[in-house]
Amino acid sequence: METKITSKFQTTIPKKVRKFLEVGAGKELNWHIIKGMVVVEKDRKIKNPTKFLTSQIKLDIDVVNLIRKVREEII
Repeated sequence: METKITSKFQTTIPKKVRKFLEVGAGKELNWHIIKGMVVVEKDRKIKNPTKFLTSQIKLDIDVVNLIRKVREEII
């Protein structure tokens, strides 16, 4: 995909990219430079921050064994 930059340093976001990012007029994009590459992402509003944060934590815990150990300590 190729676009041109105008004299005001503007360009058109290609249709495939707009569809992929699910963005339209008035939406905000975040631009990052990472190791010489430009990365664009849409601004995300997290609807349920608690659910999002807990989904990011990967715990490798065997809950059944954990409960057994706690019970043994109590008895």
